[in-house]
Amino acid sequence: MQEIGGLESLIDLMKLIFEPALGAISDALGRKKLLILREILVVAAIVLLLFARSWHLLFVSMALIGISSAFISIWGSVVAESAELNSLGFIYSVMGVCYTGAGLVGTLVAGYLADRFGYGTVYAVATGFAFLSLAVVWLRLPETMKEKPKKVNWYKTATAAFKALNPPMELRGFYVAMGLDLFAFGMGVRLLSGMLSKGYGYTSWMIGLYFAAMTLTQAVGQIFTGRLADKFGYSRFMAAAQFSSCVMLAMMIYSKEFAFVFAAHLLFGLSNSFWIPAEQAWIAAHVDPKERAQALGSFSTVRGLIGFPAPIIGGILFDAFGFDVPIALNLVIAFIDAVLILLWVKDK
Repeated sequence: MQEIGGLESLIDLMKLIFEPALGAISDALGRKKLLILREILVVAAIVLLLFARSWHLLFVSMALIGISSAFISIWGSVVAESAELNSLGFIYSVMGVCYTGAGLVGTLVAGYLADRFGYGTVYAVATGFAFLSLAVVWLRLPETMKEKPKKVNWYKTATAAFKALNPPMELRGFYVAMGLDLFAFGMGVRLLSGMLSKGYGYTSWMIGLYFAAMTLTQAVGQIFTGRLADKFGYSRFMAAAQFSSCVMLAMMIYSKEFAFVFAAHLLFGLSNSFWIPAEQAWIAAHVDPKERAQALGSFSTVRGLIGFPAPIIGGILFDAFGFDVPIALNLVIAFIDAVLILLWVKDK
């Protein structure tokens, strides 16, 4: 589990290093070119997984996945630039429904294929979908940045990561609260599949089933929560998500029986449906539109720095004390974070 935690932290490290700079470049050159590059990196990462027979290719693949995830703030900018300001929550929820709906099928199919035919088959199928995604982005995605492309300010790009460490005063409470969230769930839930597999004999098919349950309620929930978050406030929805996540974590501590784990993930999916559109809409509504990609990247960097050591700590705690300790710490920090969101994160 320490090694798995180390690979998860490698993904985070690559994301932290590249995301602010990529945001600055995107604000100068536009969104589409960089998103095409992201899809190419995803294809390369999955092909490496397909042929990995040692930790060397696995290491390189995880690094590429980390770099590709550094483009997520550019995707966030595309969504924000395609929506009216007063409907951001709704638009992010629609995107979430599409994303998690595909994931619902993907997790079930991946679990079945891994158990029946091996992981190589899973990655062969994933390679085909990665090429399809590249083609769609290349041929169909419009450029959403309204300003004309300009020269990249390389000094600004090179110093973007350092600038991220000094966020505006009005955003600092939000940054800390979101960082605590990443730390809490990086230490516990992020390693859940590995911990259940190693500690309680869960198969890939079982893991696929409970992930599908979570994805289902997340997809269905987001149909409704985006508009409600626009109406009643993003911070309230984020706090409600954390409190409901605490209930899910308590259920996991109480029992590791599959039926209990399955039910807990149904609740966790509902919690995610509250959290995801509210978090994305809050930050998109509070940054300068002209520097949106860099601002979203800076936010992700600060949040990632706080959460960076969590998977390693979670793996060490599991190896030393078992399942309940990292999950219990996840619960305690998530509850504290929910309180901080109510106190520190205010909607415009």
